[in-house]
Amino acid sequence: MNEDKGTRYRRAERGLRVLEVAAATTALVGLAVSPLPDALRRRAMSAIGTPDSPAYGLLAETGAVALILLVCLAAPALAAAPFALRRQGALARRFNVPVVTGRAHLGDHVRHGLLLVVGGSVAWWVFARLAARVPWLAGVGLALAILTLAGAVMLLAPWAILLSPRVRPLRDEAVTGRLHALASRANLRLAGLHEWVFGPHGDHANAALVGVVGPRRLLISDTLLTGCPPEEMDAVVAHELGHHAHGHTWQRVRGQATSLVLAALGAQAGAAGPARWFGGTDGLTDPASLPWMLLGAGAVWLAARPWQLAQSRAHEAEADAFALELTGRPEVLERVLTRVGARNLSSDDDSLMTRAFFLTHPPIPARIAAARRAAGTARTFQP
Repeated sequence: MNEDKGTRYRRAERGLRVLEVAAATTALVGLAVSPLPDALRRRAMSAIGTPDSPAYGLLAETGAVALILLVCLAAPALAAAPFALRRQGALARRFNVPVVTGRAHLGDHVRHGLLLVVGGSVAWWVFARLAARVPWLAGVGLALAILTLAGAVMLLAPWAILLSPRVRPLRDEAVTGRLHALASRANLRLAGLHEWVFGPHGDHANAALVGVVGPRRLLISDTLLTGCPPEEMDAVVAHELGHHAHGHTWQRVRGQATSLVLAALGAQAGAAGPARWFGGTDGLTDPASLPWMLLGAGAVWLAARPWQLAQSRAHEAEADAFALELTGRPEVLERVLTRVGARNLSSDDDSLMTRAFFLTHPPIPARIAAARRAAGTARTFQP
């Protein structure tokens, strides 16, 4: 089979990702059916104090939840680590893409894991309090609490992003004037333009609009500012403007909110059913049910993924069409897409399984072909 480099790389990468998920799921199932979660719960609660001590109760329960969550995250991560390290190391070196070292991989997992333990412990506290009062509304109540917090973060994001050391005001008046004019043609008002700093080792030539209501802040990566001519920068920014012009942000928010509610219900079902039947737990308010809750939420996430990715691909196609209409330069959009495809080793694999579980964007050849059709051209794509 005569496959290009991108197709070979992406096929190998997807295979390793599938093995990562399979290994992590197997480890979590093994943990769920074992007596370890209950033993961890009893050990943590006894270490906090006795039932008669003032520290018992909420503090003991939270400590047990944090300990069980830590194990629930560590065991799958360790099981998946050989495949993840091979994907980010040996495979990346073979195809000359950025390599993630084992130390960096570990550091990322430790940082993210600690955040998840803290956030998960708070989420459990909310869920357990609701489950003690209105058991069958606990999942929906937790989802609504998370959505309220996420909504506040989204509203504050245009200001919070300015606190990042990687974001600084864009000083080039020629660039800011041209991009303000481009946004004006798209009927969008910008609160400000900022440079998104990736540093000397960054390869993300990208742009992003931050905000969901009112004026947005436009972030332009330093690699896009220094590595692309003005007309290509305009095409990238016009694509981002297209997402907002078509309301993709709110559509994505609604889709993610729906998935979150369903995942919370899946977690609740895992605690109410399999955790009792196979794990011997006390159900919704037992911290030992956590592995089953994670499995229930994960099953819902996996089932919803094809729908989420289909929505994402449709949004990207609409944003491409908007960029073409706004700039009127199909050859520039084609040049940008070709460069993105070469940099990311994109694949033209468009099989049913690939679309269902991996593709956030249409394949680069399909995007270029769509741009050419819209421009009335009939040339043949050459990767």
